[in-house]
Amino acid sequence: MQTQKSRPARTAYATSNDAHFISISIGMVRNAHDPRITPRALSWSEFCNDLMQSEVREVKDGTGFVLARFSTPHRAGKNVVAITALGFDVDGKDQAPLPPIAAHEELSRLGWLHLIYTTWSHSATAPRYRIIIALDAPLHPDALRDAQSYVVDQLPGGVAQAIDRACIGDRARLYYAPATPPDRADGYEFYAGGLAPLSAKTLTLIAAAIQHQRETKKEHSKAMTARIASRGGVSVIEQFNEQHTVDEVLEHAGYTRKGKRWVSPHSHSGTPGIVEIEGRIFCHHADDPLHNGHALDAFDAFAAIYHNGDLRTAAAAVRGGVA
Repeated sequence: MQTQKSRPARTAYATSNDAHFISISIGMVRNAHDPRITPRALSWSEFCNDLMQSEVREVKDGTGFVLARFSTPHRAGKNVVAITALGFDVDGKDQAPLPPIAAHEELSRLGWLHLIYTTWSHSATAPRYRIIIALDAPLHPDALRDAQSYVVDQLPGGVAQAIDRACIGDRARLYYAPATPPDRADGYEFYAGGLAPLSAKTLTLIAAAIQHQRETKKEHSKAMTARIASRGGVSVIEQFNEQHTVDEVLEHAGYTRKGKRWVSPHSHSGTPGIVEIEGRIFCHHADDPLHNGHALDAFDAFAAIYHNGDLRTAAAAVRGGVA
């Protein structure tokens, strides 16, 4: 992934000896416009060494890689058969990121085998970087979104809050190889550390549990909606949504606004993992009552927070206890 015209990074590189035995498969691409994949297998140590230097170039687009194995050498989510590492973009859309070395120190304290490298738009005053966390085995792509969401929720708030959650779950996500513009050629930073990769088996079990919880809530919601409709409860829901906004429900329940997102009072990391879109919210926090895989309006949020997602009970409460 290096070129002849490259600059060494400011580095901190100290991983366990196990890094030599952890393998990673990636799909190399020439640029963002060329979907052709060239498979490559290497050890975690070799992967780190490849990323320690950055190419100096005039444009952002260039060589990149995908943290996955493909059934067909074409970069598309449907062709991904296995996820080989977890990647996260730190862009500070909602909160200013920690400096990359501080994020590296936080991840090192967790013991996770990882690397961090700064991206094209990075500067000392506006840190932008990528975090890649090693796995001990490939992860099924169906588990990716929930596994990534769970991992972010385990990160310290200063790291988690600056991660771009819009990229979570993208199976064929393209990550540019290290590159810097000429005017910031000396600003590239690379850090690697940690003792052990994350367990793909554990993440798979966690993702399955989250999925089961989501499907159960979905079925309960359908059943309750049908029951409420048959008993005139729809008007209660409509009246509630006419009189209350989802913002009011969240504020009353102790959620904290961060820009266009919200922080759950149940979050251990302080990550603003609840996104508001056109009067509805979508929750990425796996351990929050709002997390059910669907966009929620004000009444949905009220039912989830105060009545465990039971729409009938919530409607009865709104009517003053009349079922």
